[in-house]
Amino acid sequence: MTSLVEVTRDRAVARVVLARPEKRNALCGALIGELTAALSGLAQEDDLRCVVLTGAGTAFSAGADVAELGAVTAETAEAFITQLHGACRAVRDCPVPVIARIDGACLGGALELAASCDLRVASERSTFAMPEVQIGIPSVIEAALLPRLMGWGRASELLLTGRVIDGREALQAGLIERLAEPDALDDAVGGWTEAICAAGPRAIRAQKALMRRWEGGLMDAAIAAGIEAFREAHGSDEPRRMLHEVLASRGGRRPGAKG
Repeated sequence: MTSLVEVTRDRAVARVVLARPEKRNALCGALIGELTAALSGLAQEDDLRCVVLTGAGTAFSAGADVAELGAVTAETAEAFITQLHGACRAVRDCPVPVIARIDGACLGGALELAASCDLRVASERSTFAMPEVQIGIPSVIEAALLPRLMGWGRASELLLTGRVIDGREALQAGLIERLAEPDALDDAVGGWTEAICAAGPRAIRAQKALMRRWEGGLMDAAIAAGIEAFREAHGSDEPRRMLHEVLASRGGRRPGAKG
């Protein structure tokens, strides 16, 4: 069976690749499970200094596997969204810095993965959006991290309208830390990994752990509330109806969203 997540090591740096390029790395349950397992395994490696998370092909990830999202019911909603939260949590709980290397679309649940990372660099051809409200569901779980990155006003615009922004606007908004030309993306990532690996390994791990503590319990409570909101949203036919309408209006082309 072909792996949907590929992990390689270059000395102290691990590269984790979402490897479903034919589906623009859509976050199906199998991929999410492999990603969570890969990150949890890397977290146990004492010589690890940094992780780079990226996508194969032309997208970081277009977000939802729409077939799976369209099958979610009130009975399965909590398990569905909790699985994606598990992958985001594995990123945040990784004891070393995780860098999101973004090239192409980064939508919905994929943007939540990126927001869970410690640093984000994107190519100039990258696009970002949280389109969930356009298909009848709220943005939940690690979408709670967005106001911390962008400020409440800009995060509200992204979450309440589903508007797509480009890399330059994402940089100006604080959603990403660095913007690069596509062929310079690896150089930008390398600048960070070199600096991290040159620092004290115990100090880096202590710094990340301390920054997680700075978030306090508020973030965990917000994420728990989001899981409940996602479940409640599927108590009506709005998500299924609106997803069907969006797909029909786009001639079957799949929008990115959560999950």
